[in-house]
Amino acid sequence: MNTETKIHQLAEFTLPASVVGIAAGIIAGLLGGFAGQPLGWAVVTGLGLAVPLVVFGIGYSALVGLGKAPAGVFAPAAAYWAIGFPLALMGHAITTEWVVTGTPGLPEAPLQFLAFRALLSMGFAIGFLWMHEQVGRHWWPRIMEHNPYARHTVEQYVHLAESMEARKQAAARARKKRKARTA
Repeated sequence: MNTETKIHQLAEFTLPASVVGIAAGIIAGLLGGFAGQPLGWAVVTGLGLAVPLVVFGIGYSALVGLGKAPAGVFAPAAAYWAIGFPLALMGHAITTEWVVTGTPGLPEAPLQFLAFRALLSMGFAIGFLWMHEQVGRHWWPRIMEHNPYARHTVEQYVHLAESMEARKQAAARARKKRKARTA
């Protein structure tokens, strides 16, 4: 398989991550409009958030597709977004400053800005992972016949589901045994 095909397949695989970033940008733009921003500002607000979240989301999804991060596990997603989310919001803040004042600029106290957003990133990581999986569970099975990244990820989720079911059955058997001994 040539490099161009691999890149195309990886890009196809990362579509759910793009959807998450675009959805966040649309919400930001709508909230900006609802808060009274002029239409142009609301659009730039949405794009200023969507673009970096799409880029970072594709990065995370590529790590999953390449097997560098396990599918469906929170800790790697949380670690990734502890860096990616503050940087995405920094990009959004710089864009917003540019639109409002005509000159791009950093927010006041940029290190504190990044640190606080890193704390908030855990909530975003939960939402991103959930939405990424919800969109992905409909997308990846459709493309897994020709896309090895999707096939690998679907196999990871199947294995995870099977191991969770096996644990559930083992716990039920253990409860039955305890109940039978006490009866």
